[in-house]
Amino acid sequence: MSTVTPIHRQKLFGGRRTAEEVHAKYAFPINARCSGCGMRPMTRALVMMEIKEAMKNPAVQAIAAMGPEELMPHIVQIKDSEGMAKPYFRVSVVYACKSCTPQMERQLAKAPSHCIVEINRGPGVDKVITSGRG
Repeated sequence: MSTVTPIHRQKLFGGRRTAEEVHAKYAFPINARCSGCGMRPMTRALVMMEIKEAMKNPAVQAIAAMGPEELMPHIVQIKDSEGMAKPYFRVSVVYACKSCTPQMERQLAKAPSHCIVEINRGPGVDKVITSGRG
């Protein structure tokens, strides 16, 4: 049995990178950029709305008219309180760096009530972990 620690764990827990830096590097696509300043993002927000509401928009109707191959990548199944899956249309994906995240969250708070907003902030700042031994 080998006692060698994998390289990615050495970088993260060896103090060379914080958990936030690792999240920013590996959690999002390589071409993802902050919508405000163009930096590498730390936060991602998905905005989704019920398919019935989305189909009222002419742009979504045009996508649906092209065929199911164009529409299906935007459909997300979300379970409601009764456990039944309902189709939602993914309206947008927005990225923000650490300094632009508060501004993005203020804008997301203004989303219509029929929309669902999912925010991926990552692991947060490193917290000190102490053992329970005294």
